[in-house]
Amino acid sequence: MYPDHLRINGRNICLPSEFNKSDKLYRSYDRYDLDDSGEIRETTIRFPDVSFNWSRFSEPGDIIYRKNGKPTDGCYSITVETSRFENIANPVHDPINDDDNPNYAHVEVRVLKDGEDFNFEPPKGRKLNSKATKFKYRRNILNNHTKETYPVM
Repeated sequence: MYPDHLRINGRNICLPSEFNKSDKLYRSYDRYDLDDSGEIRETTIRFPDVSFNWSRFSEPGDIIYRKNGKPTDGCYSITVETSRFENIANPVHDPINDDDNPNYAHVEVRVLKDGEDFNFEPPKGRKLNSKATKFKYRRNILNNHTKETYPVM
């Protein structure tokens, strides 16, 4: 049964200022995202506009209730503070209002430009021009994530 807490139910979108640094952001992964030692491969971390579920409205196991979600998926988390690494990006509350898979907890981590602060809501689709910055950001996620649940192998 689909969890009621993921449904929109007339709730408003939250502002970037409503995120707490310690809030968790949940992301799915599967066994194919892991290297031979069982660690998440850097090449599987998508950025920018990477999707997460916000812990304020979600639990780690809720990641299976998304389009293309599988019961065999695992879940890792990062904190909002980790997502804001070096002012490169900011989480944006972006609920998915889909009849089959609504998700009020949905968040996208989007690119900030110089001079924009964490109260700013960056638009979707911004590119990050520096490959070195993208690498550094992905490395930050690898160094600061927590595996909440493990994929079925």
